[in-house]
This record gives sequence, structure tokens and C-alpha cells, in this order.
Amino acid sequence: MTPRAWRVMAVLLTIMLAMVACNGTGDESEPASADPNESEPPAAASEPAGGGEPEMADITVGVLPIVDVAPVYLAIEEGLFEAEGLTVTAEVMQGGAAAIPALQGGDLDIAFGAWPSFLIANQQGIELRGVADGVAAVEGFTQFLAAPDSDLEGNPAGMAGMTIALNTLGNLGELALRDTLADAGVDYSEVTAVEIPFPEMGAALDGGSVDVIWSVEPGVTGNTTNLGAITVIDSYIDDMENFPVAGYFVTAEFAEQNPNTVAAFTRAVQAAADMLNDDGDLRISTVQLYTELPPALLENVTFPEFRGAIDLSQLERVYDKMLEHEMIDEGLDIGALVLN
Repeated sequence: MTPRAWRVMAVLLTIMLAMVACNGTGDESEPASADPNESEPPAAASEPAGGGEPEMADITVGVLPIVDVAPVYLAIEEGLFEAEGLTVTAEVMQGGAAAIPALQGGDLDIAFGAWPSFLIANQQGIELRGVADGVAAVEGFTQFLAAPDSDLEGNPAGMAGMTIALNTLGNLGELALRDTLADAGVDYSEVTAVEIPFPEMGAALDGGSVDVIWSVEPGVTGNTTNLGAITVIDSYIDDMENFPVAGYFVTAEFAEQNPNTVAAFTRAVQAAADMLNDDGDLRISTVQLYTELPPALLENVTFPEFRGAIDLSQLERVYDKMLEHEMIDEGLDIGALVLN
């Protein structure tokens, strides 16, 4: 068995033991006895590691072509989903906002997306439920980049009057842009924000159709290395330090009908997130699975903090920041939108 396989087995065993400790035997008056000479037979690969059997074994998860979704690909590659009784297909989307109609239409079962799009959808009456956290930002992970011949390096106020590329409008990029501009004394109305998918941003910047791009790793490293792009400003600093970026969500109907499927998915993602946070080489090899970037470039990539369980206070941070920039209205019960 390879060292990585041993790590996978250890993580799954830890999850199972934790669940037993939390759930108990259900009958404290008659504790179960164990024969130290008798061992349990190993579970079949198709059986879930804990909890009930998934209602849906085959699920499609909407992802983005960025490092954030590495836990999904690692869980597929290392059999973490399989150990939970799931077969997962990753479907690349432009953004979380684009994934929501696919969730509603049944083309996706679970979607990875920025928390602002999740909150806005719920406010609009589209009932979604958060099932797992994705990543929290660290410095260098997401940056506003400009062409090397511009005078914008370290000059966010200079973005006034310019065209700025975001992967989707009304979402996390817009929130980051609004906050960055406000700190620089520039009103959001003074810039022109346009939608461009992450993989196409470098070409747009190089071709001059936009002045600034909101780039997320591995795009930050790729664009600074290949184009010589300069950093206008980091996207998550000051009160947005370690900002909760995105997570995984489902429709309320799917959550109600498939609680075991959701729980199995969440356990596997949590296990993968723990593995990635602990192993830099594993982060690089996993991102290579779906970006095909060379290891030499990935060694310079700034990885986010991978997360699994949702911390309600962190999701409330997103809501409060959106209220501050008038991107959403008051009245959402954030606690009701998250599955424990």
C-alpha cells in the first residue's frame, strides 16, 4: 500500500471513530462487549464509511478551474468518495452563479460556488442549503493584476475609469472589487466591470480589451509568470483577511430527499481538505490532475486554506460585508441556510 493510501485509510478511520464517539451505542445500560481476539471484517469499498447508505450513488458536482476545488479531485483520485458509496463526476462551470440554474434543472446535484451567489439566490427565493465549506483566502491567493507596462502596481486608486474583468458579476469578485475600491477612495460606479471566465482573463489582459483582471490561483501565478502581469493589490487584506471564499451547496429539495448522500459527500470533502492542508506535494499533484500546469509553476502557487465543516460565523462575515456594500438586503436567517 502506498504512503498516500495509508493516509487516506487513516483519515477515514478517524472519521468513523469520531462518529462512534458522538453517536454512542444508543443503550447506556448494556454496553456492548468486545472480544479482543476477534477483529471486524473490512468494509466493502461500496459501503459508506459512516451513516446510512447514500440515496443517490452517482452525483455530479459543479466545479471551477481553480485550485479551490482540489478536494473534489483528490477525493475522486484517492477513492474517498468511493469509500462513502459515491461515484462523483466533476463538471466545470464558469462560476457559482452559473451553477445555480444547473442545480435547479437537475444537471448538477452539488455545486461549488462563491458564498455571495449562494446568499443572493436564497434572498431571491431560490432555496439552497450549504453543505460544506470550501476555502478561506490567504494573502496572495487572489489578486487584481494589470499589464506590465501600466502604472497600476500597488496603486488601486488608479483603477478609476478602467475596465476590470471578473469571472461573474454580482458575486465574490464584485464584492472584493467594491471593497478594494472603497478602501482606495474610488466609487464602484467609476469602473466598468465585465464578465470573463477565469481561463480567458490572461488573453484579455494581454490583448488590451481589459485593464485589470481579478485573478485566482493558479491564474495569479500563471499570469504573472507568462505575461509579466503586475499586482495592483491583493484581494483579501485588512478586514477581509482569511475571508471565507466559497463552498458547496445543494437545493433544499435535494438536501431533504438525500440526507445520506449529502453527509457522505461532506465527509469525503472534509477528509480531502485535511490531507491537502497537511501536504504541499499532494496539493501540487492534485491540482495537476485538472489544470495540467507544470510542477515548476505550481511550486510558486499560493494555496488557500481548505475547509470542510461550515463555521456559521464565517458565513455571517460574508453576509455582513455584502450588506456593507449594498449587494444584498437584510432579513436572511443565515443559520437556516446551513446543514449541520
